[in-house]
Amino acid sequence: MPTSLFCAHLFQVVIPVLANEKNHLNWPHVVCQDVRRHAHSLQCDLLVILEQAKGKTLLPLPVDSEKVEFVDSESETILESTDKSVIYAIESAVIQWSRQVQVVLKRESSQPLQQGENPTPEVELEFWKNRSEDLEYIYNQLRTIKVKGIAGLLDKLQSSYFPAFQAMFRDVVAALTEAQDIHAHLVPLQRHLETLESLEFPEVKPRLQPLLHVVCLIWATCESYRCPGRLTVLLQEICNLLVQQASRYLSPEDLLRSEVEESQRKLQVVVDTLKFFKQVFQDRRENLQSYFKENQEVREWDFQSSLVFMRLDGFLGRLHMVQVSVLTHIRALALRRSEKSRDPDRIRKGLRQHGGQPSTDWKNT
Repeated sequence: MPTSLFCAHLFQVVIPVLANEKNHLNWPHVVCQDVRRHAHSLQCDLLVILEQAKGKTLLPLPVDSEKVEFVDSESETILESTDKSVIYAIESAVIQWSRQVQVVLKRESSQPLQQGENPTPEVELEFWKNRSEDLEYIYNQLRTIKVKGIAGLLDKLQSSYFPAFQAMFRDVVAALTEAQDIHAHLVPLQRHLETLESLEFPEVKPRLQPLLHVVCLIWATCESYRCPGRLTVLLQEICNLLVQQASRYLSPEDLLRSEVEESQRKLQVVVDTLKFFKQVFQDRRENLQSYFKENQEVREWDFQSSLVFMRLDGFLGRLHMVQVSVLTHIRALALRRSEKSRDPDRIRKGLRQHGGQPSTDWKNT
C-alpha cells in the first residue's frame, strides 16, 4: 500500500474512530485516556514522518493542547483548572521537541565526506538552503499562539522544563540566523558552478580563478562561514567536481579508442588544469588580506592544504601512472615503426661485411 494511501486511511478512518469518545462510552476513564493518547501519538508520528520526507521537522503538539489558552500575567484561573495529565503531556512534548531540534542542529554539511562519499559543491549549497528552510519552519511553529500558550503555562507553573524551552528557542534563532547568512553568501557561487559544469574540460581552466575569487569573498564577508572546517569542506567538494569532470573527459573507453598521441594530449590537459587550480589556490591563500577591509582583522587559511587536495593529489598520482604507461606505449610504437622501416638487404650486407656479425654502424652504411 502506498504511503499516502496508508496515511489517508489512518487519518480519515482509524484515528477518528479511536479518538471519538462516543465509541467508548462504557469504557473506564483510564482506558479512554490511554486510547486517545495512543491515537494522538500515532497521528503525530505519521505527520512527523510525512514532513521529514519533505525535509521539514514537525514539532507535534501534545494531546489536549487545544485546552491550553494563551497565558499572561493575569491568567491565574487557567493554572488551577489545568489537568495534571495535560501538564505532563506538555512537558513530554517539550522533551521531544528538544530532541528533534538537537538532531537538526547537529547536522553538518561534512557528513557525506565523513561517510566516504564524494559530494560536489551543489551538495553544500543545497544543505544550507534546506537547513535554512527547516529551521525557519521550526521557528514559525515555536511562534504560534498555541506554543506561546504552552510556554506561558510552563512559566507560570515554574516548571523545570521552561528554561529548557527557552534554551531550545534561543538555539533555533541563533542557528536560523547563521544558516540564512551562510545561504545568502553561498548563492553567488551557484552561477560559477553551473558555468563550470556546463563546459568541456579543456575550457575549465579560465574559470577556476573567478571561482576561487568568490570563495575568498565568502571567507572575508561571511563571519558564520569563516571557519576552517567549513571552508575545507567546500574546497574538497570543488576538487571532487574537478575530478568528476576530468574523469568524464578521460573516459577509459575514449582513451582506448583514441590514438595514443591524442590520449597523451588529453591527459596533459587534465594534469595542467588540476595543477593550475592548486596554483591559484596557493596564490589566493597568500593574498587573502586584499579581500578584507582596512579596519577588519585578516583571518588566514591556517589549515593544511593536504586536507583540501587529498583526493585531487591521489587522482593526479594515478594520472601520472597512466601518462607513463601511455608514453611507454608511444615509445614502443615508435621503436616498432623504426624496425619496420629498416632495409633488410642493407642489414644482410652489413652482416656479410663483418663476418656474419652485425655492423655497429649499420645505420650509416
